[in-house]
Amino acid sequence: MATFLAIGIIFLFTTKTQAQMEEAYKLANEMVRERLNREGEENIKILDELKKNDVIVVNGTYDHIARVLQSLKIPFAGIDHHQLMDAKLEPHQTIFVNCASSFPPEAARKLATFVAEGGQLITTDWALKNVIEVAFPNTIAYNNKPTADEVVRIEALDKQDSVITGFLDEKADPVWWLEGSSYPIEILDKEKVKVLIRSKELGEKYGAESVVVRFPHGKGLVYHMISHFYLQRTETRDAKQATKAADYFTDKGASKESIKRAEASSVSYGEIQSANTSADFVSRIIIKQKKKTK
Repeated sequence: MATFLAIGIIFLFTTKTQAQMEEAYKLANEMVRERLNREGEENIKILDELKKNDVIVVNGTYDHIARVLQSLKIPFAGIDHHQLMDAKLEPHQTIFVNCASSFPPEAARKLATFVAEGGQLITTDWALKNVIEVAFPNTIAYNNKPTADEVVRIEALDKQDSVITGFLDEKADPVWWLEGSSYPIEILDKEKVKVLIRSKELGEKYGAESVVVRFPHGKGLVYHMISHFYLQRTETRDAKQATKAADYFTDKGASKESIKRAEASSVSYGEIQSANTSADFVSRIIIKQKKKTK
């Protein structure tokens, strides 16, 4: 009986937490679009004119980038990795590969060809081992020191890359959720690979501080990140992150209408911060590729 009760409590807690993060991503969509529109109408025009085949999501075992794209109302084509060999890949596309426990080597090599011809590839967590190490050897690798389930503070380094703009003006230190058994990123080619975001905490605990990295391959680019795009929960690291979402909207210079809607939400500052930085990153990386291939 106690076991069933414990399972029930965990299920209810998980369901409530996921619902909270779903709401956070919906609020983040509004904030991201407001900010992008302030920076230039072209950004919103690109997002609004996206076709389904502009963005491809290769389904994985654990990450759920599709949920982020759905919250942002970005169309995409979802496929399984075994369908990748028959898929028509084009240089204008952005491909997201979710964290997966397995991946066909021939499909990984097809992704390398896609990038070499100008495509943009974004991978997460375990894809480091079964996609990146296979398709792009001697660039980055798993350091064989899996993480615990925890949250670490992060620092944005490359302020010239537009995709991390959302991390640059945070009033509270941005944090990154490391799911249990996330794969730390070892940099093998320090000249080719650029670290965009790092965590000193991550480096001290697991021997590799890179959180998000980028490297060129042929005419295209590869981005890889530890852990996942879709944050299924967050954790408060300071008092500010325990406050209301409306405070975050205010810090980000959101409109009065958006702040008012945030005030009616139960989402916390920390939850909207996590959702917003993730949603902002995804939006900007897609926009970047479309501008490049126009």
